[in-house]
Amino acid sequence: MPDETTRLKLGKGVAFVKTRLRALPLNDDIWEADFGILDDGVIWLGLVVCPTSGAIFASEICDHSPDVNDLANLLAHAMRRPSIGNSRRPARIRLHDNSMWDELIPHLHELGIEVEAAKRLKSYQSAMQEFRNELRKDQPTAEAPSGDMDNLYPTVAQWVKGCGWIEIGDQEGLGFTVKALDLGGVVFEDAECRSLAEALASLESGLVVAMKQRGIN
Repeated sequence: MPDETTRLKLGKGVAFVKTRLRALPLNDDIWEADFGILDDGVIWLGLVVCPTSGAIFASEICDHSPDVNDLANLLAHAMRRPSIGNSRRPARIRLHDNSMWDELIPHLHELGIEVEAAKRLKSYQSAMQEFRNELRKDQPTAEAPSGDMDNLYPTVAQWVKGCGWIEIGDQEGLGFTVKALDLGGVVFEDAECRSLAEALASLESGLVVAMKQRGIN
């Protein structure tokens, strides 16, 4: 149960106003949306991505761990003021399977939007990795060397230092599989990665969700 500071806020002063959103046309779009760590656990980036085109309809920067209100605002901005195309409601939104978003889902249903819980958001994760790559290009090598896991994948580094371990392997030319485990078993798994870089990016995003659900900061 979320505490009062993280409960969904509706009404005056917020972007997610159902009467305004319901007035927007409903089309057959499918979107993916989530937040990921952009800069060593300090800056979070929220993205709304279209899997079919790769277009990013909205982006939001957070200097705090995102909650359900941040997701509501991100989706509202994507619907009302998309960076590409006209205002509209999508037919479906894919979100990471995260109980933190549960309070928002009934309100999306009221807008005629289906919600799909997914273990992996391929288009979102690809877009996030592009942002991380661009960020690293602008950083001096001395501050973020290419082999420094603490800077490149801070959540993975945190996991292996104090929570559990990871396994990454090549599936005989069919791509990479990646797992995060602890004494209780598999915490996150992705067997559909096309490269080692994609496997690490998927692991970073997956562990952000898993650790948040377990209350690990």
